[in-house]
Amino acid sequence: MWKTALKQIWKNRKSNSWIFIEIMTVSVLLWYCVDFLYVVVRKNLEPMGVNTEHVYRLNLGAHITQNFDRNNPDSIDYYWINPFRQVLNLVNAYPGVEATAYYAGTGLYSPRPMFQGYTADEKNAYGAKIRYVSEGYDNVFKVKLREGSFADWEMRTSPQGAVISPELADSLFKTQAAIGETFRDYYVPDLKYRVSGISAPMKYDRYGRYEPFIYTPVSYGMFAYTIPAIAVRVKPEADTPKFAEKFMDEMKSKLNIGPYYLFGFMSYDSRSEVADINSGISSYVSVIIGLLIFFLFIIFLGVLGTFWFQMESRRGEVGLRMALGSSRKNVLRYIILESMIIFFLAFVPAFIVCANLAYWDITYTFNDAMDYTWTRFWITQLLDAAIMIGIISLSVLIPARRASKVHPVEALRNE
Repeated sequence: MWKTALKQIWKNRKSNSWIFIEIMTVSVLLWYCVDFLYVVVRKNLEPMGVNTEHVYRLNLGAHITQNFDRNNPDSIDYYWINPFRQVLNLVNAYPGVEATAYYAGTGLYSPRPMFQGYTADEKNAYGAKIRYVSEGYDNVFKVKLREGSFADWEMRTSPQGAVISPELADSLFKTQAAIGETFRDYYVPDLKYRVSGISAPMKYDRYGRYEPFIYTPVSYGMFAYTIPAIAVRVKPEADTPKFAEKFMDEMKSKLNIGPYYLFGFMSYDSRSEVADINSGISSYVSVIIGLLIFFLFIIFLGVLGTFWFQMESRRGEVGLRMALGSSRKNVLRYIILESMIIFFLAFVPAFIVCANLAYWDITYTFNDAMDYTWTRFWITQLLDAAIMIGIISLSVLIPARRASKVHPVEALRNE
């Protein structure tokens, strides 16, 4: 059957040449589409290093009605930290709340990250995104740690405990086995740290890359000039769609303590959606996916039309095969086999074109979000081939079934 199909393809090479060119061109264009969707899906499935499900961010504002000495720890405690802790206690006691913590610095889905430089050898500085966090932060966000823990999490401890990412550990110590190692702030020599934990890789937005980062305790100096955000983990059974609205209604007046007042309470899932909308990536991905779906539909119609026209011109051949004793199933099997041979013959040059485009990095799909690797190339090529096989099989089967239902005598008479 293979030899017969190859002879038939060669015999009809003029008509098949258009199908060959169409399949080759469409395979290359479809590969671009598949590559884009692959990156989008991979980035959405990629772990962020924290769990934000059922976690809300509470934002406080402050009316500065009384000046206080921001360099005096006692003054900071009385006018700034103690009222904040009263707010935190009330939030922690709210029905349905599982755990709370506070933090400052680089936030999840934040367009304004905070960077700092660190050194372990007094010579080389390595930059990292920083987040100043309170004790219990790991419980709220269920931070994934490869080893160690959030330890020595007190403002006045020296050296302070620090949880760092594998990327920062590699930069500072040339190894990820860095528990107990010490380093310091490159720009503030007196600020020293001891590695208490190595986290899983961390990213700060859905389509971002894993970057060097560090968790350190919120210091008095930091607390004196900022209002930390409060992270609130809610029990799953209490996290209803109206939880945020109910919380705002019931707690807005209660949290007017000292200089503080409540002005925002939003889930991190909502913050993620808002961040994607503000960055324009949501609309960009939606438009591209819409265009890709439309493109796949056009591909199907184009391939269907081509094979439909070809099958109409081969009705006599189908009738003759059935008149000579071939069953309808065998005729359909032969026609699909012939179309698959044409596909694979066309896919080989398409594969070579795609391989060259990949080698020279001529792709238009989120290369700033994910490195282009040969693993990514092979996966997208296999997906490309699978989609094309599905489209061609369906496009051939529809007109072939129609042609095979015609009575052999009628088909031969029409010829």
